[in-house]
Amino acid sequence: MEKGESPASISGKLSINPTVRKAIDALQRGEVRIWLSLFVRNAVLYDHGNAMTATEFIEKSVGREWFTRIDRTEDAGLSVFGSYHTVQWGDFPVRFLFLVDGGKISRLELSQVAY
Repeated sequence: MEKGESPASISGKLSINPTVRKAIDALQRGEVRIWLSLFVRNAVLYDHGNAMTATEFIEKSVGREWFTRIDRTEDAGLSVFGSYHTVQWGDFPVRFLFLVDGGKISRLELSQVAY
């Protein structure tokens, strides 16, 4: 995290799937082991349409990217909307859409959105 930055926390008022909450919390804190433990072995992540594994996402993002604000959730708590910070690209609005099966994440789609 850059000096002066602080990641957002998830408000208890937001309706969010428990597995998604754990994943966002792990991302916010840069906790690689917890992040990986929440995904099925062959989970696929799509970062703006580009497929990658959970491990590839970690190498690129965990500890260098985080939500600075979480605005809302949708889809029974599987979609998380907010302002996202990246060291490379700065801040922009995003949607993280999770697919959770049996308490594990099988798919995650990250996309820049306007709302």
